[in-house]
Amino acid sequence: MQNSVAPGTASSNVPARPAAKKRKRRAKAITWTIVGVFVFCLAAMGVSAFVAKSAVDTLMSEAKALANDIDDSAKTQSHVDEMVSAASRAHWATAHPIWRATEILPYVGDDLRAVRLLARTADSLVSDVAAPLLDFDLSSIGPTDGALNVDAVAELGKKIEEVAPAAQDAQIRLIADGIDTDNLLGPLQGPVTQVEDVLNQTADVLRRLAVLSPRLPQMLGADTPQNYLVLVQNTAEMRTLGGNPGSMMMLTVDNGRMEITQTASQADVNSGRAESVAPLNPWTEALYTDRVGRYIQDTTMTPDFAQTAYLARAFWSETLGDPGNAVIAIDPVLLSYIMKATGPVELEDGTTLNSNNVVNQLLSKVYERFPLNYGPDIEKQDAFFAAASGSIFGKLTSAQTNLFSLVKQLNKGYEEGRILFASTDAVEAKAVSNTLFNGPLHDASNTENTTLGVFVNDNTEGKLDYYTDMSVAASSNVCSVGDDDDKTYTVEATYNYNLKPEQVAGLPAYVSTGRYFEKGLKSTNLVFYGPVGSTFVSAKLDGADFVPQAGTNDLGRQAVLINFESEPSTTHTLEVTFSAPPGTYGPIDVRTTPMIKDVPVTIDEPSCG
Repeated sequence: MQNSVAPGTASSNVPARPAAKKRKRRAKAITWTIVGVFVFCLAAMGVSAFVAKSAVDTLMSEAKALANDIDDSAKTQSHVDEMVSAASRAHWATAHPIWRATEILPYVGDDLRAVRLLARTADSLVSDVAAPLLDFDLSSIGPTDGALNVDAVAELGKKIEEVAPAAQDAQIRLIADGIDTDNLLGPLQGPVTQVEDVLNQTADVLRRLAVLSPRLPQMLGADTPQNYLVLVQNTAEMRTLGGNPGSMMMLTVDNGRMEITQTASQADVNSGRAESVAPLNPWTEALYTDRVGRYIQDTTMTPDFAQTAYLARAFWSETLGDPGNAVIAIDPVLLSYIMKATGPVELEDGTTLNSNNVVNQLLSKVYERFPLNYGPDIEKQDAFFAAASGSIFGKLTSAQTNLFSLVKQLNKGYEEGRILFASTDAVEAKAVSNTLFNGPLHDASNTENTTLGVFVNDNTEGKLDYYTDMSVAASSNVCSVGDDDDKTYTVEATYNYNLKPEQVAGLPAYVSTGRYFEKGLKSTNLVFYGPVGSTFVSAKLDGADFVPQAGTNDLGRQAVLINFESEPSTTHTLEVTFSAPPGTYGPIDVRTTPMIKDVPVTIDEPSCG
């Protein structure tokens, strides 16, 4: 019997196929919509990434060009305009909702977020900080007719006060947002860290300058002449901060015009006294003895420049009168940097000094011309040193001096620890607090940087450090021990005495006196400082265990002194290990005496990531 179909059944099933087709069409539409949105998002991200990358490339290129053309106002403005536009494009390309939505993706989300935050920060820095600052005509500062324009400096100070809060706001926002560099792709970690460092430095410098800006005209003698006691350190006879500061000058600044108004040497003050010229910190005396306060030549043995300045002012005021408003310390290497901006000088005796020969002339040749360590030769040495330093300072405000080049060279000297500054004015002191102007160990904690110190002090009496150099290696186990374990920091210094044996006989008496050590033999005190809160563990000299001759807690750090003697053409290796308690420790930063030659530093500190 055949199956029958109930009436109406067939007709009710007829629309089934069209309904299926509609569902398929709807599914296809949804699918293609999703695909379309996905493709659109991909395209948007691709275009955004391209625009952002292109903008960043332009920004970096224009920034480099700006550094070269900073003294050309027209080119500066052109570069600034391009940088503002590029930073804005980078910000726009990464700020839209599609970009932000992709930040939730695994693997690349953190990186996309970091790029967006950095683009926003760059836009803020360029538009709200750099552009307004560079809109100021820096050439108006001068020098003109031998003086800086004090009124222009005051205007620049006001401009800095206006933009400093924008830099600080950008810094605070980036800190609040937080970028975990350890979670970023390798190629992005370096640029992110670099931008964060630049932002932190920029905000810090502008904050300090904003504090100082009301004082800038007064510091340049706008209302009344300002006097600065300048210590010129002789780095042929090393001290912790640089060298023997036996040559001194009074720098007077009157309405932007600089002049050396008085010079003096160790013979003009009561150096070699029976007692310290002023009370010493007990830890300073324990490590360096009371020589620091009895001899002007030894006031720079301490790494604390505030103490050096205090003692230098006491020596000067005792016999020479008013010690001025502040103390500045420099060295011949810094003078060579300055001369790259000012050009050469010719002294009254016919000697021409330039950036290439000034170090050799001041630290070696002068002792060949005036070799004796007594009588008129000492006076002639001091006079030559003072004349050279005074002539170089005299060119600071000459028409031939390129102000932008000068600032660049002074900054180089600052970073190497060759410029130190201590003021009696509270505002000025606050502006430079916890910076390298205070000395190499200005950090009060280990949080941002774990600073270690290796400092050279000659113990021979002479100028034999002209023939020395040093390199330093530092390491730590901070990433290989538990958070609750003590940390170990090891510092190794390789000290080279490069005088050749055949040169000893011809050494001038002032270079190697032979009074305490036979001629050519060199005695050196190397002083090692550990992290804040550290303790001394051990020391080695040339691979053998060694007991330091002195040790104490100085500036909140354990410090030890090791004395050793060097024959000509010899090398000594000294190793000191410190232990530090559990805590937060930033990257290792090694500070050394600024020697005549650069001190290479190698740091072995595996990442904790």
